[in-house]
Amino acid sequence: MNNEPLPIPKRVRFVELSAKALRALAGGDLAGGSAEAGIALDEYFVCDRARWVFGYRADQLAADPSAAPWITRIAVSEPDDAVVGYAGFHGPPDEAGMVEVGYTVVPGYRRQGYARAMLTALLVRAVAEPGITTVRATISPDNDASLATIAGFGFTRVGEQWDERDGLEIVFEVPVDAMQAEQLYGLGGHGDRPGQAMT
Repeated sequence: MNNEPLPIPKRVRFVELSAKALRALAGGDLAGGSAEAGIALDEYFVCDRARWVFGYRADQLAADPSAAPWITRIAVSEPDDAVVGYAGFHGPPDEAGMVEVGYTVVPGYRRQGYARAMLTALLVRAVAEPGITTVRATISPDNDASLATIAGFGFTRVGEQWDERDGLEIVFEVPVDAMQAEQLYGLGGHGDRPGQAMT
C-alpha cells in the first residue's frame, strides 16, 4: 500500500491586465508591463508568442472595451504568489453563448497542475455567468499536455479547424449545464466561489 500523501491541488487567482500593460508587454517592455500590472513578470511574458498574444488582446480591447473582463490575465498561484502563466477567454460570449478558453503556463511551472487550476477557474466563471451555454477549447493534436489537461472536464471533440498561426487544431466543447461548480472545485482545487474566478 502506498502511504505517500496525495498532492494538494494547485490554486490560482487572476490579475487583470490594463490596455497599457498589454501594450507594454506586446512591445517587449517587461519593466513597464510589470509596473502596469502591479506584479513582477519574468522574461517569458515578453517572448515572441506572449508578445503576439498581448498585442492581439490589446487590439481586441481597443476595438471592444467591454471585452476587458474576459480576456487574458496573469495567473498567480496561491498562497505563494508565484506568477505561473496567463489565461482567459478569447472574448465575451458569442451570440450562441459560447466562450473559448486559453491558458499558458510558464515553462518552469509546467506539469505541476497549474494549467488544470487555470482551466478550473475559467470553467467556474463560465458556470456562474448567465447566458453562457458552451465552453470551447482548441488544441493542437500533438499538444499532449493540453489534451491531458482537459481530460476529466467533460469536453467532447466536435471537429477540427486550421489556425493561421497554430496550424491544425482539434475543437473540443463542453455544455455549461453538464458542469457544476462544486464538481469543478474537486477537479482543480480552486477555492474561489462562483463568479469570483476572474476577479
